[in-house]
Amino acid sequence: MEIRINQRIPELCALFVALIWGLGWIPVRYLNQIGFDGIWGGTSLNIGAAIFLLLYVGLITGFTKTTLKSSAGAFIVGFGAATFFIAISFTDVANAVLLFYLSPAWSTIIECLFLGRKWRWPSLVAIGSSLLGIVLVFEGVISFDSINIGDIMAFVSGLCWSIGISFLFTSPTKKQDFPQLALISMVGSVLISILIALIGGPQLGTFPDGETLLTLGYVPLLFGTLYFAPLIALSLWTSTLIAPALMSFLLSMEILSGIGSSYILLDEPFGPNKFAGTFFIILGAIVEFLIPNRIAKQEVQQD
Repeated sequence: MEIRINQRIPELCALFVALIWGLGWIPVRYLNQIGFDGIWGGTSLNIGAAIFLLLYVGLITGFTKTTLKSSAGAFIVGFGAATFFIAISFTDVANAVLLFYLSPAWSTIIECLFLGRKWRWPSLVAIGSSLLGIVLVFEGVISFDSINIGDIMAFVSGLCWSIGISFLFTSPTKKQDFPQLALISMVGSVLISILIALIGGPQLGTFPDGETLLTLGYVPLLFGTLYFAPLIALSLWTSTLIAPALMSFLLSMEILSGIGSSYILLDEPFGPNKFAGTFFIILGAIVEFLIPNRIAKQEVQQD
């Protein structure tokens, strides 16, 4: 049976997902504090989500035949999730969130170059505003001395997210595919995290000791099951229904919950330059949202 989904439902869902994503630094930083050092905070969270999704798919929904393109998109989104959580452990939450949200600019470029959307002056304004925002965040000085590994990971995360959701948006999907796509995403995230840990060595964090795993190993499993597994599944579902640049705009509402919560709970510095940078990044996303005649999803979701 074919069903058409009211477009407002995925858009409202994406806004909800964005606000919850913005709080993602809390479980990662908590895991860092209880013994899952550095990269292993986010990695253990991803492992928890992957274990839950494997059991859910294996025992309840069953495995489905997904397209190579949608599977690749899910894997790349997992790459983005891995690098975003690494970023949270190694840079200010505000930096991680703002650098990630260059993704509307990347998504606009992808749509124009590969998905048949026409270049228009608002697109250039959106991209220029986002880039100006990043310059302001770094106080006009972008050099290797001012950028750390967390900043680099956040930048990579936004780029991966834009590529991944573009793959998903242009792939035919069925609603029963999403638990498996979420599993692919989380397995990819774990593999990428472990690969980065092997390359980076101890400076990215030491592997949790046996006592930590035995006494506190349930914590990332709990966070992964109750928080991150549903979040990634909803993120993938909305990505198949909403054009990449619009999806990136809707998710940019994460800036509000992410920066707001970190400012209140962590008292991270948030001076006038970061405030101005935030303004221009959000402005770029709003301009993108207002652009008419964006690309539309052609496929009809099927049972």
